[in-house]
Amino acid sequence: MGQSNLHQVRFPPHYSFRLRLFALLAASATLSAACGAGGAGPSDNTLLVGAVYPLSGSQAEGGRQELAGLRTALELAGGRQLKLQVEPVQTPEGARAAVDRLIDRSHASIIVGTYGSTLAEAAAARADERHVIYWETGAVADLVTQHRRYVFRTVATGSSLGRIAVNFTSRVLLPAAGLQPTQARAVIVNVSDVYGRAVADGEEQLAAATGIPVVSRIQYDPNAYSATDIAQQVWASQADYLWDVSYIADGIDIWQAILARGVKLRAAVGTSSAFCMAAFGRTLGAQAVGVFAADKPDDQVNPDALSPAARELLGRAKAAYAKQQLGSDMPIPAVAGFVGGWTLLHEVLPYVKGQVTPDAVREAAYRLDEPAGTSINGGGVKFAGPGELDAGQNLRAPAVVGQWQAVDTMKAVYPAAFARAKPIVP
Repeated sequence: MGQSNLHQVRFPPHYSFRLRLFALLAASATLSAACGAGGAGPSDNTLLVGAVYPLSGSQAEGGRQELAGLRTALELAGGRQLKLQVEPVQTPEGARAAVDRLIDRSHASIIVGTYGSTLAEAAAARADERHVIYWETGAVADLVTQHRRYVFRTVATGSSLGRIAVNFTSRVLLPAAGLQPTQARAVIVNVSDVYGRAVADGEEQLAAATGIPVVSRIQYDPNAYSATDIAQQVWASQADYLWDVSYIADGIDIWQAILARGVKLRAAVGTSSAFCMAAFGRTLGAQAVGVFAADKPDDQVNPDALSPAARELLGRAKAAYAKQQLGSDMPIPAVAGFVGGWTLLHEVLPYVKGQVTPDAVREAAYRLDEPAGTSINGGGVKFAGPGELDAGQNLRAPAVVGQWQAVDTMKAVYPAAFARAKPIVP
């Protein structure tokens, strides 16, 4: 069953008479509660935006946080009436079906989602086939936007997360160890899906360019794996550095198995959906201390990386997010959801010329040009243009490396502009 929320979005003074009238009519509309089979029909004057997120299952924590960030953006955007229709999903097949329901039953022309890359790949592909805007707020697999016309993403790609893990190793960890790139040995462990391959491919390619030997790449099925066997392969590689691309349950299992096997590493740098997650630090406690993780920024971004307006907006976002009873801080998925929602509702929709159609939204999105530091995560927004391989990808989406520096305490340590602490390197 779908979930419905009514919000308002501001429109600037130069907006067309037609859409001003649309907004005026919407302001007087009465919205009833809607389920997955209901929604905005042709007679409904609200703008319906669909949302597809995992709210149960293994990705539920991140999905709920990202959706809460989106809802926070809706609350702060203000202005005209907008209905958010949420379709909870757990599988790629479910995500694809949810897109069809939102289009066929609710007449959505914009769909937002999805936190998880396997879900995003399926949902984005279907929305693009149906010529409906798909606005990705958190999933990182590169394929989500590639070769698609109606798909936009506001966060960093998986390959960019992989590259920052390698850059951090090359520019920070190797000098600290007194090693040249060719003297180091790296091992990659990654899930064998669109997310894992995107990050690991980025790592492997940049490692080759910087001269760091990748002595082994261990791929595994997150639904059928042996953490003990993976740890044994890492031990046999005699690597100095581990670059891990896992989900939370398997990531925890693998790291515990590596510690149990007594693998001697100079450092481990995880990415995105495992090592950076609060559940990783919460579950492992002292066993997580010292581990690094590359991902999108959370709400602890260095204030110096933000414009004054972005700092003020971050403060308001944190206060509004806290009201949703998911914690006083905004974790990585929540910040990603907010940035995606704010960009759509505050920076794109108000500048649509004429009727809000997928093509009109697409044109407005491509006109957006916000410099670094204007988003609450320290990034900006400029989408790769039509005709480019990654058309619709935000080219100014930031990525950072954090470190668990104490039990349940992660600090951003790289790049310098985003750092809240110096990396602790043995």
